Amino acid sequence: MLAPESALAVLKGSLLGLADAHAAGVVHRDYKPGNVLVSREGESKLVDFGLATLDGHHGLTAGSPSYLAPEQWSGQPGLPATDVYAATCVFFQCVTGDVPFRADTADGLRALHQAAPVPLDAVPEALRALISRGMAKDPAWRPATADAFVTELETVARKAYGRNWEKRGWKRLATSAAALTALTPLALLAGAGTAAAPVGAGTAAVAAGVPATGTGAGATAVLAGKIAASVLIVGALVAGGVAIFGNHDEPPAPAALTVSLQTLSGHDQALPVTYDLQFPQVSGGSDPAVRQRLNDALRAPVDKRLKTIRDGVSGYRDRFQETGDTAAVHSTARILLQTPSVLSVRYHHDLDSSVLSHSTWRFPETVNADLGTGQVLGPKDVFRPEVLTAAGMTTLTRRLEPHTKNGFCRVPEVDGEGRQVGIDAADRGAGGDHVPGAAFGFTGTGVQFDILWYDLGCDTASGQETVTVPYGELGDLLLPKLLAMVGRPASAPSGSQSPASSSLAPPSSSAPAPPHSGDPTTYTNARFGFTARIPEGYLPVPCAPANGDGMTFTNADLDATLTVWGGNSDQSSARALAAAVAQAEADGGRVTYRKDEGDQYSVSGYQGDGKIFYERGFTGSASMAALRWVYPREHKAELDAPVSTTLEAFRPGDLSQPH
Repeated sequence: MLAPESALAVLKGSLLGLADAHAAGVVHRDYKPGNVLVSREGESKLVDFGLATLDGHHGLTAGSPSYLAPEQWSGQPGLPATDVYAATCVFFQCVTGDVPFRADTADGLRALHQAAPVPLDAVPEALRALISRGMAKDPAWRPATADAFVTELETVARKAYGRNWEKRGWKRLATSAAALTALTPLALLAGAGTAAAPVGAGTAAVAAGVPATGTGAGATAVLAGKIAASVLIVGALVAGGVAIFGNHDEPPAPAALTVSLQTLSGHDQALPVTYDLQFPQVSGGSDPAVRQRLNDALRAPVDKRLKTIRDGVSGYRDRFQETGDTAAVHSTARILLQTPSVLSVRYHHDLDSSVLSHSTWRFPETVNADLGTGQVLGPKDVFRPEVLTAAGMTTLTRRLEPHTKNGFCRVPEVDGEGRQVGIDAADRGAGGDHVPGAAFGFTGTGVQFDILWYDLGCDTASGQETVTVPYGELGDLLLPKLLAMVGRPASAPSGSQSPASSSLAPPSSSAPAPPHSGDPTTYTNARFGFTARIPEGYLPVPCAPANGDGMTFTNADLDATLTVWGGNSDQSSARALAAAVAQAEADGGRVTYRKDEGDQYSVSGYQGDGKIFYERGFTGSASMAALRWVYPREHKAELDAPVSTTLEAFRPGDLSQPH
């Protein structure tokens, strides 16, 4: 495992080597630790082009399984982005000490590379976005070439580790003459990820300093250059009996605060209870007291959860004995956000029991911790004072509502339509403070609320819903200090009014309040009810698909369009996906990614004119809703963020009936 600066230096060096190949129209297709050799003078050689093909051409479905991109598993043509995926896999290995995915069979590994999320919890927070980009399932979402990825890497590295990050990375990678011979480094990691035989064709053997001819045709075997790349070491790396030590002329910096996931598992000695509980713990940092407070706070949810289940089982002990039931308690933890100042963790508590079977035994929970003090952040540490009032909670309800599937419910009353519930916890029967009646955490794009509708007064069948509201919509409700902690600029309330007294009026007592149809960044289709977030600067033009209705938003400067539409159709997602693929190919385009998830589908690739397209659709028993982005490759970097935000925020409306 390497220090982040050292791992970045390794990745940069390998990308520079790949960039020369990509510039020549060659895709390596078998990037792995053993194929990047580095001398003690810092000269990097990218070797073994035996599986290389020309950009966009087919070759053997081959490569080292631990680093194969999703499109390689499907036998699709090699692209420069294919090499970017493999290089990022090795980078992941550098910073975590293990390959991204492991499986007992090739089919299992294929499934993980093609569908499983990248396990970013073990990666330093500052590097997660970089790895997510490089290992995107769809090559259209990765940097188009190694050279483009170098630019992104340097931006991330400078922001996270300062101007001299590369120099420090080299210092930590300094090695003794006894440890390094002519060439070596990255091959030392190979044992962790390349034990399985390559898929398809074999790879050429490479001796130190000897070019590999490989088995392919027409590709240069070695690309050599003076690259500021490096060896895989921090402190000491031991592999195959060889120990490599860093340079001792510079004392190590204090250990950074790192987060890792741990699991508490076992069975109760007195009750029919088994448990498998995941929770994060921190290490490093300069203050042991802060570290202890953090670890206590991060473990508290699973300890409390286990006690609650034990108490519940004790109360139904006779029933458990009669049925022979065992309560299997599960909790998973996911890091929503980690910055130098704050850690936001979401726990999902599950329970497998026929006796304690009610859905209310299963729910999410969040912990937001100040990494500087170790204290848990509560509503008063997050929201402005005027928001923690009845009027302020009404405003928060109105900000949340457009992002929910069906809005806030109404509680039936003897006369009238009933009272519309809100997010205010004080509106519950027990009263209390005016605070959000839902767990909330922080992500890279906004505040995530886990709403338990039955807790707010809706019927139990309403279930749960996770809603993320962009920081841009909540900035005036949040404390400036909190915004700084999550890495966002502070926002002042618009105009002279406070959020609690702004133009967002309380919900009407006679009808549900509509979504923000007048908000320039939100579009709600009046006929089909779907809601989409529209980036600033896009002009709307109505569109009329067959048996449907929609809108196309265009940014002339970026030559980008976002089309959102609905239609009356009982077509399944599989059929809708097949139709989208067929249409793209009929128009001369190329599909690089497709996925059917039962009630929704995704497809992306390149149109016949070379532009990138991404379409996501939602299907129901009587209607459908979809959105489609189209934009040129040269604007990909600046559009990746708004495209992602739009996809996450899209709400399809009610698809169970025609409109």
